[in-house]
Amino acid sequence: MITPWMIIVGAFSTGLLALLVSRFRVRSRTRVSEAVPTCDVAELEKGRFRVVGRVMPIETSPSTVDGSDCVYVECAAYRAVGTGWVPLMREVEHGAICHPFYLEDGTGRVLVDPGHTLIECATVTTDGGLTAERRLRAGEELSLVATFVPVEAELELGDGPYRAGARRWSPTGDETGPPRLSHRTEPSMVAQPLDDMTAFLGGIGAMMMLMGGLLAFAMTFLS
Repeated sequence: MITPWMIIVGAFSTGLLALLVSRFRVRSRTRVSEAVPTCDVAELEKGRFRVVGRVMPIETSPSTVDGSDCVYVECAAYRAVGTGWVPLMREVEHGAICHPFYLEDGTGRVLVDPGHTLIECATVTTDGGLTAERRLRAGEELSLVATFVPVEAELELGDGPYRAGARRWSPTGDETGPPRLSHRTEPSMVAQPLDDMTAFLGGIGAMMMLMGGLLAFAMTFLS
C-alpha cells in the first residue's frame, strides 16, 4: 500500500536525482582552458599564443539589454510553448552583429574580427529570460588565443604609438580551430548555454522537490 510519506520520499528522491544529473551535464560541458604561453603584443612572434588586452572599438552597436556600446552582439528571443508544469522555450529569433576591433595590452594592439573567431562571453537575459544576449563591450578585458602570423604593416589614420604597426601580427585559425576570444574573468563571466535536456532536468528536479516539501508541510502541520 502506497502511503503519502512514500510519495513524499519518492518526489524528493526523483527531484534530487534530476538535479544531480543536470549538474553533472553542466560540469561535463565546462571547457578546460588551453595551456598556451601568454605574450605581450610587442613581443609576438610567429606561433600560437595568448594575448590579454582591452577592447578598443572602431565601431559599436548598442546592447539590446542595457544599451552598452558593443563590438559584438548576439541576441536570441524565446517564446514559451506547451501547457505543462515546465513549459518549453522555443527560439523564435536569432541574430548577431560583429564589428572588427583592436585588442590592446599597453605594448601594442592587434586587429580582431569577431565574425571569424570562437567567442566565449557573458550571457545576460531580460524579459524574464525570454531575451538572451551574448556580447563583447568596449573596454572589456579579453583573452585571445590564436596562431599569429606576420602580415604587411599598414599605415593607419589617427594618433597613437601603434599607428604604423597595429596590424603587424594577425590572429588566424589553425588545425585546432579559429581564434578564440573569452572574458579574462573566466569562468564566472563565461556562461555556457544550457541544452534543452539540462534545463528540463533542472526544472523537473526543482519542481519535484518543491512538491515534496509542500506535501511534507501539509502532512505535518495540516493533518
